Amino acid sequence: MAAALLRFLRRWSDPLVAVIPLLLTVVLLVSGFTPILRTLSDPNASWTGFAYQALLDKITGYALAISNSATSPAQLTILREQALSSANNSAEFPDLAAVESIGEARLSRVSVLFQAALLPGQQRRLGAAIREAALLNEQSHERIHIIQNKHAQQLELLRAVLLLAAALSGVLSTGMIWRSLILWRREKQALALQRELLSLASHELRRPLQSLLIATDLLRTARTPEDRLHFLGVVEDSAAQLATRADLERLADMYDHVQLRRQPIDLGALLASFSARRVSFTPPAAPLVWSADPDKLRQIIENLVENALRYSPGQVMLSMQATELPEIWVQDSGQGIQSSDVERLFQPGQRGEGSEVAASGRGLGLTVARKLARAHGGDLLLEPAPSGGTRAVLRLGRADN
Repeated sequence: MAAALLRFLRRWSDPLVAVIPLLLTVVLLVSGFTPILRTLSDPNASWTGFAYQALLDKITGYALAISNSATSPAQLTILREQALSSANNSAEFPDLAAVESIGEARLSRVSVLFQAALLPGQQRRLGAAIREAALLNEQSHERIHIIQNKHAQQLELLRAVLLLAAALSGVLSTGMIWRSLILWRREKQALALQRELLSLASHELRRPLQSLLIATDLLRTARTPEDRLHFLGVVEDSAAQLATRADLERLADMYDHVQLRRQPIDLGALLASFSARRVSFTPPAAPLVWSADPDKLRQIIENLVENALRYSPGQVMLSMQATELPEIWVQDSGQGIQSSDVERLFQPGQRGEGSEVAASGRGLGLTVARKLARAHGGDLLLEPAPSGGTRAVLRLGRADN
């Protein structure tokens, strides 16, 4: 059951999160509209004090008619009966108990005072009946104000709920958009990293593959057993490098989070293996053994030598400096570089100028070389050579760096 619930949440987590702003908005709106709808649907919502005002008008009208000599007895009788009927009929007055609870005026007192004023010689009591009816009418107006205030409070509550719903919806929508942007940015970065890693892998596979193809062609035309053994060694070495660099499942470990397999290496012997027609190596006075990853270190030197050959029409010189930490120098005889261009050349896709051959490169050799050098606890620098050209300085770190 728990596993099924987890699978459901993983599958529908994004739609559920997306629906949350809508659900909260609906809940808030329903909770805000329900009280106001209940209030507006109450019969008291349209409550008026018309009956109370009518009673006051009838009693006042009867008093005015008495004081007017032009009023006929029939008219007086009609006005008296109308006022008396209203004063004695509490059913005409809505929420009478609520209205009477507001003040001291009572409908029954109006009725008593009006009936007393109808007795002979008691007409002066009409004033008291009118005052009591007026007070009762004022209390009805107060009742109206109470109902209006209640409606106003409900409307204020509704307004607050609407503002809260809008604010929460806006915040949650902003959060969802921000989350989507973060996920999109991460996905974009992941894709960019994958493209970079694939480009680095393609760049690093090209060199041993070329060596393998050249060695197999030369192996077909080898005339002596020594030549065949030499070319077979080149084939085996290139195949081993291809196997090391072609593990696409470990691209991140190979080029981004580099994992080293250190072992003691004779640096002089390694550099001597790069000697060629345009590459000369000056061996040190004594062997220098250092702990490093042989495959990764070979990749660094390969990139540096290929880069130097690409930008230099002349000889490339390899040498070592046996200081506290060893340094390997790869020096070309090209036109050199500006100090302002040094860091730019270590960025992916950046290439130097001044060579038509350089245009065919992908600008990844120095990027790979520095990544691997720093993984060894060292660094890779470029500097002008004293005799002209550019010198790449590979500084190796210790195993515990």
